[in-house]
Amino acid sequence: MVGFVPYPDNLNLDRLSEPIPGTQSQGQSATYRCAIWDKQWWENLPDEPTTLFELFEQSVARHPSRALFLRRPLLPSSPSAPASTTQEPVYSRTLVPTSYGTVQTRRSNLGSALLALERDGRLKSSIERNGVSPPEITHPGIPYFGNANRVKGGSRRGWAVGIWSKNREEWQVVDLACQAYGLVGVSLYETLGPDVAQYITNHCPLPIIFASSNHIPSLLKIAPKCPSLKIVVSMDSLPRSEHDLLSQWAASLGLELLVLDDLEKYGSMDGVFIEPGPVKGVQGELELDRERVVTISYTSGTTGDPKGVVLTNKNMTYAVRSNMLGSTEGITDGVEWKYISYLPLSHIFERFLHYVVMNGDGTIAFTTGDVTKLLEDAQIIQPKFMAGVPRVWNRIHAAVATQMEAGGLKGALLRRAVDAKIANWRQTGSVTHPLWDALVFRKIKALLGGQLVYMCSGAAPLTPEVHEMLKICFGCEVVQGYGLTETIGTCTKGIGQDVRAVGTVGFIQNCNDLKLIDHADMGYTSQDKPNPRGEVCLKGYNITPGYLHNPKATEESIDKDGWFHTGDIGEVDAYGHLKIVDRVKNVVKLSQGEYVALEKLESLYALDPLFASLLVHGDSTRSNLVALAVLDPAQAASLIHHALGKHVRVEDLAALEKAVGDKKIRKAVLKRLARTAKEHKLNGFEMIKGVHLTLAPFPDDIMTPTLKIKRNVAAKKFNKEIDAAYKEAEAPADKDEGAGAGAASKL
Repeated sequence: MVGFVPYPDNLNLDRLSEPIPGTQSQGQSATYRCAIWDKQWWENLPDEPTTLFELFEQSVARHPSRALFLRRPLLPSSPSAPASTTQEPVYSRTLVPTSYGTVQTRRSNLGSALLALERDGRLKSSIERNGVSPPEITHPGIPYFGNANRVKGGSRRGWAVGIWSKNREEWQVVDLACQAYGLVGVSLYETLGPDVAQYITNHCPLPIIFASSNHIPSLLKIAPKCPSLKIVVSMDSLPRSEHDLLSQWAASLGLELLVLDDLEKYGSMDGVFIEPGPVKGVQGELELDRERVVTISYTSGTTGDPKGVVLTNKNMTYAVRSNMLGSTEGITDGVEWKYISYLPLSHIFERFLHYVVMNGDGTIAFTTGDVTKLLEDAQIIQPKFMAGVPRVWNRIHAAVATQMEAGGLKGALLRRAVDAKIANWRQTGSVTHPLWDALVFRKIKALLGGQLVYMCSGAAPLTPEVHEMLKICFGCEVVQGYGLTETIGTCTKGIGQDVRAVGTVGFIQNCNDLKLIDHADMGYTSQDKPNPRGEVCLKGYNITPGYLHNPKATEESIDKDGWFHTGDIGEVDAYGHLKIVDRVKNVVKLSQGEYVALEKLESLYALDPLFASLLVHGDSTRSNLVALAVLDPAQAASLIHHALGKHVRVEDLAALEKAVGDKKIRKAVLKRLARTAKEHKLNGFEMIKGVHLTLAPFPDDIMTPTLKIKRNVAAKKFNKEIDAAYKEAEAPADKDEGAGAGAASKL
């Protein structure tokens, strides 16, 4: 039984996860397990892949000619167009396919070439382990090849290969080659810059890095500080003059510059090509491949240097297999279906979803990588499956909410349609409506291509308002899941028709068990009513064995019984849903002794369409909260008109930026925030009392690839703005203009 498995006909939504009898003890809940499918049945399903190599081989065998990848090629510049270094790239509206079989061939050629590079000594450096370079990536308790193991073409395996580019098919060709030839794939984050690339290159270490051409100069600049790095491979073909210049630069540093196409051709040659996969006829090869380290996924890190999360073949493969349970109508009927890939492949969530698509016989369609073109990409690709994070979904919700607030027939019609569909959904579990879908929501669905049947959300919790709005606007399954890099980005997921799942992250998956540990100091215990609450702890097939070269962090996160402590506070309801309610590390104790959950507040305040991004800041030496807010230009223009009586064009960002610096605008924004606080019945100490406003998006260096904000970095970068907000918040208020006054403002 390979591929998606539908939910059972007798699915009981009242019993999705269940406690294992006799497992509760002092200070912790019982251990919970999936109640939908028997775990032993799942573990022993016949013909299921046991490695990522087997998973891909099975997919190719089923449909070698089907498109695995689709892309929008870059159109050449018009000869008549004026030369400009800032000219915006133009992409074709026609999708170009690459078949499963073609990717398989490219993967095998490249993997053969990689082993040849090691065999020929071209990856040796001063960085060695036990007298051997490049060193094998090992971790305590995990089987490894060993330096003497040269049974595959006379080459050593187990060393690391770096990848630095945006999402593209060559990214996966390199990673698939690592999986098939016993190597360890390591991604460098596309947006985090050369400092992080240098850190990962040295920490791992990396002897070879594949990079898109735009990153090659950055790699050569850091190369003198990266003694393990010997070869840089351009994923793009290079003009002769550029190739010669970069090659000379690389040679002056003791490096080789190669081109991916040339490396693939080299790997296809007689005497170089080696069959992929574990060596047949050699005892222990398959077992070793199943258990070995297959990737190091560096956390994007909201605090400090990124940690290298060790993930094994078994971790990855069983996480994928677990997510094949519970299929969606429309992507399991044998026809070709498309997944839109725009979340960064450098993060484990997107990588894991790619494997799910491959195992489910789907097609991965890459966007241009320009977030401003996401809607255009979606309308061309017309995906059936789309993943996202709350920041993306919140913007869609805000746009719909703005239209609902509009006057006239259009606003009234949308409000009536939304109310009718939500009522119908809550009563029946159906997200479709023959009248309102045709009259109103057809146009909204068309924004993302009009073909979606499944949307999922991860990285942070969705609010119930946003969750329901997405369901009724797009008329498809919208589910929340939960996971971390350490759990392959998954451990729970929702069910589309489960009305009670809204606001939760769904049921516990077959690949792991879950329990809650008391955090009485924060007011969360396993004895809480009506549901047990505490820190979410996980154990199972998908859980990392630890952090690379970091036994201290491993010991702090994984206890002696093998439970991984997530740092998230959750509760399990009577039906078996997990709900994330807090975060241990993002709780701030204010000077008056009150605890404040910053992420929870951000998710509520950010529902206001005025905000494109919002960071709530708290300090243990202060009694109040302040915020850094990036405003939506159209909403800001409207606010300026109401508060100052000025007309500023939406396109004039400089004028908008100047206007939002007016104290009257800050007071107006604080009134809106106070209104939101009142609507959600927040405590006084959870209200925002000072604010810094801007139109400039938060810079990349304070954002993780999953669009979370690095609080410590943001606090340092915006130190002056935070201090100014506190100063204004703590100053004596003008009469009737205190920060919390006017909660009923009609702005």
